Amino acid sequence: MTIDLGWVAFTAIAVLLGMAALGWMRPRRVGITSPQAMLLLGAAGMAAGLALDAQSTPLVAIASICSGSPRSLWSMLLLHAQLLPWMHAGMWAGGFMAVPLLRKLRPNCRRQYCARVVQNLACSAWMTVGMSVGVLAAAAIVAASGVRPGPAPMFSGMVTGMVWGMVASVALYRLFFLLKDAVPHEAAPHAGR
Repeated sequence: MTIDLGWVAFTAIAVLLGMAALGWMRPRRVGITSPQAMLLLGAAGMAAGLALDAQSTPLVAIASICSGSPRSLWSMLLLHAQLLPWMHAGMWAGGFMAVPLLRKLRPNCRRQYCARVVQNLACSAWMTVGMSVGVLAAAAIVAASGVRPGPAPMFSGMVTGMVWGMVASVALYRLFFLLKDAVPHEAAPHAGR
């Protein structure tokens, strides 16, 4: 039971730090940012989908299969798609709800700060990959520690990976806009010569 509480605490800290990072990358915004809203809606959809998936395959069995043998990222992605189809569908659907919702709530939002379909696709893909990376990392930690695998480490890795996959996606998206905005400013002095 103590290991489960440890994984729960680790997950809570990782999620809070991820939410803080998403807020930090969206300056000049009070309240929930569009990436935070997408993450929260995606997590709600993920939880609803996971409840459906658990009806056909118990969570303990899913965790055992995921931690059973060493896997590559690609094989873990395929395994997740097979074992947890509703969870992934719920995460993507929940995340996509942010696009019309935020457009309605923030009609004057600047282009790079609003939820956009392409940005949402990229974030959802990064969250999906992050979940598999998180499970692989959790399985490696459990194997190295010699502790018997269970659902807590696997789901902790999945949730942590989803959050930090979103953080990576938003960081790359933000970097793209910073570089794009910087290029005309650097080229402007040369244009007048």
